[in-house]
Parts: sequence; structure tokens; C-alpha cells
Amino acid sequence: MALAHATMHQVAPHTWTFQAPEVPVAPMKANCRACRQSVAILRPSAMDLKTGNYVVRGECENCGSEVLLIVS
Repeated sequence: MALAHATMHQVAPHTWTFQAPEVPVAPMKANCRACRQSVAILRPSAMDLKTGNYVVRGECENCGSEVLLIVS
């Protein structure tokens, strides 16, 4: 997964400008069974399933338990 960060450029002594990424980004979210709420997925990784679904496995941002995001 690629992350887009704002970039800083120095335009004068003690003066910086920030350039936002061209494509807005948002965290992937999934439901955590332990927290019982929608949370951001930390350290996402894609899983290969033969069902044709796209599955992302990661960790809950709150408690660290495993969360799955399944997209059909």
C-alpha cells in the first residue's frame, strides 16, 4: 500500500511551504470484534483467497487485535 504524505519545501530562511498530495488518502477501516466499532487498519496486508474476494488483514488501531476487511 502506498502512502501519500505532504511534502515540505524551504522557500526562504525559516520559511517553509507545504504541498498536499495530489490524491487524497484515507485510512482503511474495518469492524473490530473486540472493540465493537469501526477502526483504522494498522499494518495492512493483502490475503490471496480463491473466492475472488479482496481481503485485507491488519491490526486494530485501538487494541491491536486482528481485523479483516473483505471486499467482494
